[in-house]
Amino acid sequence: MTIIVHDSIGAISTRRALARGIGDRAGIAAVNVTTLSRIADHVISLVDPTLPPVTSAQLTTAWRAELSDIPGFFEPVATHPATVRALARSHHELRLLEPDALTLVAASGSLATDLVRLHQNVTGGVLEGRRDEAQVLRDAAAALSREPKVAADLGGLVLHLPDELGPLETDIVSALNAVADAMHVIVGMTGDPRLDELAMRQFATDSEPALQPGGRVLAGDAPEVTVGPATASRVIHASDADDEVRAIVREVVEALASGIEAHRIATLYPKDVPYARLLHDHFAVAGITTNGPGVESLRNRAVADGFLRLLALDSDNLERVAVFDWLGRAPIRTLDGSVAPRTLWERASRDAGVTRGDWETRLSEHRATLQARLDQDRDDPDVSSASISHRERALETAAALGAFIDELSTVLKEGRSSQTWRELSEWAIGTFRRYFGSADAPNRIPEPEQRAATAIEVTLRGLVELDQTGVRAGVELLIEILDIDLDQRRPRVGRFGDGIFVGPITAAASLDVTNVYVLGLSEDLYPGRHVPDPLLPDQVREAAGLRTSRDRLRREHRAVLAAFGGAPRVTASFPRGDLRRGSDRLPSRWLMPSIQRRAGSPDLAATRWFEASAPEIISIDSHWRGINQAEFPSTEQEWRLRRSVGDGPLEDPIIAAAEVMAAAHISGDFTRFDGNLGGVAGLPDYALGEIPISPTALEKYAGCPHSFFVERLLNVKSLESPEEIASIQQRDIGNIVHETMDRLAREGAGELPGYGVPWSAQQRNSMREIAEEVMSSYERRGLTGHPRLWDREREALRADLEWILDEDDRTRAARGSRVVASELAFGQRGAAPVRVEVDGGALMMRGSADRVDEVDDGTLLVTDFKTGRSDSFRKIAGDPVVGGTKLQLPLYAHAARAAFGNERVESRYWFVGRRNRGDVIPVVLNEELETLYRTTLSTLVRGIREGRFIARPPESDDWSTARVYCAYCNPDGVGYGHVRAAAARKHSDPSLADLFSLIDPDVNGEAEDDAS
Repeated sequence: MTIIVHDSIGAISTRRALARGIGDRAGIAAVNVTTLSRIADHVISLVDPTLPPVTSAQLTTAWRAELSDIPGFFEPVATHPATVRALARSHHELRLLEPDALTLVAASGSLATDLVRLHQNVTGGVLEGRRDEAQVLRDAAAALSREPKVAADLGGLVLHLPDELGPLETDIVSALNAVADAMHVIVGMTGDPRLDELAMRQFATDSEPALQPGGRVLAGDAPEVTVGPATASRVIHASDADDEVRAIVREVVEALASGIEAHRIATLYPKDVPYARLLHDHFAVAGITTNGPGVESLRNRAVADGFLRLLALDSDNLERVAVFDWLGRAPIRTLDGSVAPRTLWERASRDAGVTRGDWETRLSEHRATLQARLDQDRDDPDVSSASISHRERALETAAALGAFIDELSTVLKEGRSSQTWRELSEWAIGTFRRYFGSADAPNRIPEPEQRAATAIEVTLRGLVELDQTGVRAGVELLIEILDIDLDQRRPRVGRFGDGIFVGPITAAASLDVTNVYVLGLSEDLYPGRHVPDPLLPDQVREAAGLRTSRDRLRREHRAVLAAFGGAPRVTASFPRGDLRRGSDRLPSRWLMPSIQRRAGSPDLAATRWFEASAPEIISIDSHWRGINQAEFPSTEQEWRLRRSVGDGPLEDPIIAAAEVMAAAHISGDFTRFDGNLGGVAGLPDYALGEIPISPTALEKYAGCPHSFFVERLLNVKSLESPEEIASIQQRDIGNIVHETMDRLAREGAGELPGYGVPWSAQQRNSMREIAEEVMSSYERRGLTGHPRLWDREREALRADLEWILDEDDRTRAARGSRVVASELAFGQRGAAPVRVEVDGGALMMRGSADRVDEVDDGTLLVTDFKTGRSDSFRKIAGDPVVGGTKLQLPLYAHAARAAFGNERVESRYWFVGRRNRGDVIPVVLNEELETLYRTTLSTLVRGIREGRFIARPPESDDWSTARVYCAYCNPDGVGYGHVRAAAARKHSDPSLADLFSLIDPDVNGEAEDDAS
């Protein structure tokens, strides 16, 4: 006896049902349970030589070759990756048709003509020495007709709950019927006369069974056949698909708790997205084992994604973003077999200014810069061994990255030079193992990734056979082959019978369970909108005998009725809305009979479904209501939530800490969650004089204490991508000006102009040469933005530097001064720091003054070049330190006095940029400023020592993502509003009074007004 079922799940269910027994009879001896496709394979194996199957790679290659040759109607989209996928889908359906039917399709239009022509060419090519699924069915039917004896070992046949048969399936069933001892067909009856009539008609002619004598067509059990189609026992509706899945998981947990065995429970869904992944994930969180059809294709595994991105890299123009995107997809092996340090390498590439195709040049220059700094640090006795080690590691990182990129470029070029598929196969396998490891390495990667690795190697080894097709080997076609092949592979989840079954509604007829949960029964999901097939529209399908959209609707209707009638207890559910799209949903037309029956309202319209009321119709009003009403919350999170909200406080340190944090944020107290680190060990006390500090660092603290803490103390830097630099940034323009003027002064130190003497023509030429070198260096480092914008900016910079020398000549002539120092260092490069007395000790200040001139009367003139705007500096007239944000010039004056011994010192900010060109803002150095300066430094140092790191976000919002005023206050780009509001609540805290009296005195004034 042979029982033919629809699929492998049906085969397993049938075997287990027979093993359990029917009545007092149990056993499966001499019974073979199989599928039509397996019978076809068996029949062919008895009469014909075994031929290998047509592979996905061969089919993809054949279609790509045909499209490259004479694409015809498809020429505009011939190169698009989606074209081959769409044509391959149509190809599988056209393979079901006989030549006459193909002729009808071809006659329906120019598109169909070319589709059939291409299909026939592809079929003729791929079937040489091979068989596809359609050919297996054809050959099996022919073999049965030619040699009936091959069916002798099948015995009597039972066709159990068949789906609507396709043309080739009908042929082999007819052939089996003709040669079998007897064939019995058990047809599943839905109780819907139209559906049942069509189901019976395919096995009958003129209302008589189309079977051999002794064969019968039997109607399967249908509990409600006398009263109409089966309906669900209960109906659940929830706010959206996520809440619906949570509700069903709670139902399953309750069923398990009542003693129902897991393998007797099935959850069915209409669409893979979003239900398949949601169900498996939520069951996993609940600790419930599941099984069912595959959810995730191997294409989406990290190994597969990483390998495809590797193949797509351009060896002649390696983009930095593409390389590090690839390195982040999966663990990539370096030359020594270790995992590539993506973060370190990515930072090194940023520092080197790499963008695309310029790795060698920019990494070489970066290594040279690092080596020069390392040599300088080694010669400086004040530099710590830790700093030297840091430089050495950075140099090693840059060297390792350079070697890796060199090898990667070579490997990719080798692949693109492959002439045959055998060469390409060997190269691809070697490259895969080089960067990802061998697929057969035990326990190397998780099992799903191992499956993907194995599938990749199997496909790559099969490429050798493509040399027989005459199609030229190429990496681009290899990518398409792998992409399509891996996307079609969806490994099954778990083992059938082990845990809850999770699968599509169409699997219902193959199951033998007691509890069924059918989800997603809203009209827009099941049946959903009909999307016409542009290649094979319904009118063509109907004429050729292919399934139409009406057939799809009928099969889906049968499937849901099979689910409703396939178990004693059936729960159906649907989402009331789609929160992602903000839209409402209606129950499916096939769910409405269940709602009407349970509510006792047979005429209830779908648009009035919410009027239905019955104990069996359950509403999940919200996520919380669902948890609160459930007898068995499904997950630990749901138990904790119900405990903390519904049943009293939950003793949980994490929740307690979260509540403390939330309360602290909304309070007016300055807490540790707002940047109050008072009492924390390890905060620097610069007043001890042990750690030198620069005026720029203290200015940073005055501007935003939070930013100072993150950047200076935690050493977290805001990253910039060279690719995102459209034009050179203002700070780099300033650095170019500073470096050029510094090198001009230092390299010509022995021949600088005398008192009031202008720069000579030779010195001006030197300045131009230096400027070109400096600007070229910034360009090589990727800091200058788009070439066209940089060309214009470069010319403007040349003019700026010429203007600076002209204006400098005029100023020095008027004052009778000469340049005596450039970038005058203090506290670094072997120079002594400047000591400044403050409360609690003294600061050791370090930095460098842009330039120091000497007037012929002995006065020193300290100049700080500024290329930006002068707006914030104009406040110096009323506040010489501008709330602690302008501290450089008084310190530079101290350094100049210490270096040259001159008593009279003047200082100024000189604006040489284009916005406020020529503005000069002097800083008067007197006793009053000295006192204010010391008081300011004392306040800032005390704030750091006492852990006052409150955020001070900018007053203005960022006007684009390209210009972020404070990346530390706005790290995620959502704006400063929430940070401003939180910081404003803390201003009145007494511990901040001293600090805010300096950096923002208006805050203290407002607090006093509020208090009064």
